[in-house]
Amino acid sequence: MIDPGSVVFLAAVAALFAAAPVAFVRRRAGYTLSLAGSLLVVTAATWALAVGPFTVVSWTGVLGSDVSLRLDALSAFFVLVAGIVWTATSFYSIGYDDEPSAGLAVSYALTLGSIAILITATDWLLFLAAWEAMTLAAYWMILEALGRPSRVYSAAFVFLAFGEASTLLVAVMIAATYSTTGTFAMTAITVAGPLASVIFVAAVVGFGLKMGVAPFHMSEWLPIAHSSAPSNASAVLSSTLTLAGVYGLFRVVTLLPTGPSWWGALLLVIGAVSALLGAIFASVSEHAKGLPAYSTIENNGLILVALGIALVARAQGLPTLATFALYAALFQAFAHAVTKAALFLFAGDVERTMRTYDLTRVRGGLKDADQLASGASVVAALSLAAAPPLAGFVSEWMILESLFQSYQFGQPTLEFIGLLSGAIVALAAGLVLVAMLKFIGFTALWKPTHSAGAVPARGLAAPIAALAGVVVALGVLAPWVLVFVTPTASQLLGTTAIAPIGGLLAIPTGWSIISTTPALSMFGILSPPAISIALAVGALPAIAYYAAGRRRALRRADAWSGGRAPPRTSETYTSFGYSTGMRIMLHSILGTREIRRSAGPLGTISEIRSPETYDVELEVLDVFKSFYDVLVRLVGGTAVALQRAIMPGRVGRYLAYILSMTLIVIVYVAIAFGPR
Repeated sequence: MIDPGSVVFLAAVAALFAAAPVAFVRRRAGYTLSLAGSLLVVTAATWALAVGPFTVVSWTGVLGSDVSLRLDALSAFFVLVAGIVWTATSFYSIGYDDEPSAGLAVSYALTLGSIAILITATDWLLFLAAWEAMTLAAYWMILEALGRPSRVYSAAFVFLAFGEASTLLVAVMIAATYSTTGTFAMTAITVAGPLASVIFVAAVVGFGLKMGVAPFHMSEWLPIAHSSAPSNASAVLSSTLTLAGVYGLFRVVTLLPTGPSWWGALLLVIGAVSALLGAIFASVSEHAKGLPAYSTIENNGLILVALGIALVARAQGLPTLATFALYAALFQAFAHAVTKAALFLFAGDVERTMRTYDLTRVRGGLKDADQLASGASVVAALSLAAAPPLAGFVSEWMILESLFQSYQFGQPTLEFIGLLSGAIVALAAGLVLVAMLKFIGFTALWKPTHSAGAVPARGLAAPIAALAGVVVALGVLAPWVLVFVTPTASQLLGTTAIAPIGGLLAIPTGWSIISTTPALSMFGILSPPAISIALAVGALPAIAYYAAGRRRALRRADAWSGGRAPPRTSETYTSFGYSTGMRIMLHSILGTREIRRSAGPLGTISEIRSPETYDVELEVLDVFKSFYDVLVRLVGGTAVALQRAIMPGRVGRYLAYILSMTLIVIVYVAIAFGPR
């Protein structure tokens, strides 16, 4: 009997890929077909999580092994999250993409289809092929960006370079896996020891490159690539392309045996540093898309922190903590993908309405033009700032709660790493609050002073508002969301998981998220539904007071300016000025320096020049840049030397090179795949 879910998902994949040729004929028809495929993706993934896993289609691969597309609990979770984002971005794209070229719509459809294939592939070779197709299609999307051609080409090229490096490391991981299992099928790896560690490290680096975590996010590639792309592409890149990296790492973890504690400690360190650096650079960004791009680094770092806690806890024999941390990682991945997509789509609405991404120039200009989109952006930004009872608040509470329990690790070094990671994550949370307040302050909350003529682009607000609604629902209904993703947590654990929910006092059972330990019956408890009800009831008096006060006459006066004539608002309250204190305090990380400029006959003046100024949207000067500069010079010099040695312009040497490479490939294939 054919499973209904397999039919639905097969139709979804067909629709996503068919949208590419359709877009050549009619761009909006292509996006409409992508929308239909995305809705089918959500339906199939929900069916798999609710009813059970199923195989979509299977066939015999070129090497004689069985290959299939399958939605198990893990792939279904990531497909569901991606499908929700794709549904919103596809609907948004119908009104957003009004350029004469169909290139964006075509590459958009190919990116979505490739991600759907790689998440459901059961064979590493098919996974790698889809991974490379996703990278190339995303590269094409970035090239479709409008703006300065040199900047767009540079961003796309750097993205491609990091993407190919990721593919290379993933290929190394697959080769190491094949050497232990003798097959390219995604089967359990039973061999422990150094080879298992090689697989794990290669997976962390390979998939970490795609996630953009430290130190691979620096040297400008992720923020510039994501901010240079069109906004619908940015939402896909930040929310689901990096999510593919998260999926790959989670998939490898399910296949590997229980490893040493340093596996988790490594993820804790990388995740904590990524969260801090992403938060710092987000807090000083002046770009409406650059700021959420840096926030992506911070959120992916939090996912690694949660997964690191789970791996350490598993190695130390702490199943309860491992379970809670895995639930935290899954919830964080869900919350980040949906929330970040909403912010990037809103940034596109800002650009289409205000014709700029500069936060100072925006200054609430979109607020009166499109109140629905502005309100949705406030919800998304507050979620990233961990404001209760939104999704980001729940996920960050769960991650910090897991870090609080690192005292159970049993080894002083591990306990210290857990303690330090907790402090860093808490600091990052505070810095993200600064960043998100700046974002919504200069886009949605600022009282417009020059935007009377701003006209919103049609059809862009509804998908942003829909994503904001999902963010609210995830937060309020968090306990039931955890129950829904229990099959995914069980697959990650390798045993049946129990959702960490309960009740307390008058709060009904099942309304609260709890973390238990062997030593304490209840370490911590949080009830998002109860918090939501309390906030709603508490807001009623404030709303009533505000409504009553609107009838009174208001007296306005100029702000105090030291006894002098107050400057104009446009000269005083700027996004750059908002972050100047941060730049000065963190100058050693941000590369802030003081430049003296001539000021005419009166002498000289000095100003603080940061990595991000109005004339340079995103210029990253960070602690890793010098390393990448040396690496680029080294690779460039080696490439030039090889070029001169191998390709000097002589036909005979070209033929010798081709023949030698062909001989090497034949020998390798004969040894690796010949009869045994």
